[in-house]
Amino acid sequence: MPEGPETRRMADGLSKAIKKKDLISYQFLHPSLDNLNKLKGIKVIDVSSLGKTIITRLNIGKSIMTHNQLYGKWTVNLTDTIVKHNRKLRIEYKTSKKIARLWSATDIVLLETEKENTHHYIKNLGPDVLNDFVTIETIANQLESKKFRNRNLGGLLLNQNFIAGLGNYLRSEILFFSGLLPTIRPSDLDADQIYNLSNSIKCISMRAYHQKGNTIDKDDFSKKFGNIFNFRLIRHMVFGRKDQPCFNCSNKVIKSVQNSRRLYYCRECQI
Repeated sequence: MPEGPETRRMADGLSKAIKKKDLISYQFLHPSLDNLNKLKGIKVIDVSSLGKTIITRLNIGKSIMTHNQLYGKWTVNLTDTIVKHNRKLRIEYKTSKKIARLWSATDIVLLETEKENTHHYIKNLGPDVLNDFVTIETIANQLESKKFRNRNLGGLLLNQNFIAGLGNYLRSEILFFSGLLPTIRPSDLDADQIYNLSNSIKCISMRAYHQKGNTIDKDDFSKKFGNIFNFRLIRHMVFGRKDQPCFNCSNKVIKSVQNSRRLYYCRECQI
């Protein structure tokens, strides 16, 4: 499932392709959107993301909320691109140069724009980690709140009510950079550890957004190992690296399963 950084980049691509552009044609093939096919002059006036949901705002005062879940996918192509897969088309916007399409998604809701916050997913979301107004202090307050302080980090970092946009690979990477095991609770941490964890949640998520899912610190890698281009295939410090040596201590990275999701950590570097 795409996490917050991937969803935000997807929204960026859609925005560049269709926001405030003249649409030559559009198709709405999901039952919840069928009435839109009868309308003329529809235009996309804004595209944004919140957590793992993409919000497409139309000039008719309505918003389309799409959550990709496991199978949904937005694509943006040149108009003459030949599609070579069997995914089911849900939405299509065509301009003179680009075609933006949503494939296979099933969680699609049409709402009045002013009622976006009533959406079943969005109304329960915590602060979006990628939003500028969500600071390290915001995250620390969430960690120390009565609602979340006694939950283990392995589960908490997947909870969208805590911080929206986090997901499985970010969980492993955040815990590694924080030097913490998934069994630790916020209430077990001192003030410095809370700050470091909050900083990691924010910074690793932003790094993944800017580096297209890559969570390694390229400057730090270059100082330790030399030319970063020698490690161009390395995306993560621990995630997906079962039994491979930790970049910090050379002990083997361990894989476990928590909350039915795979999790990776270094027993030496994380306490």
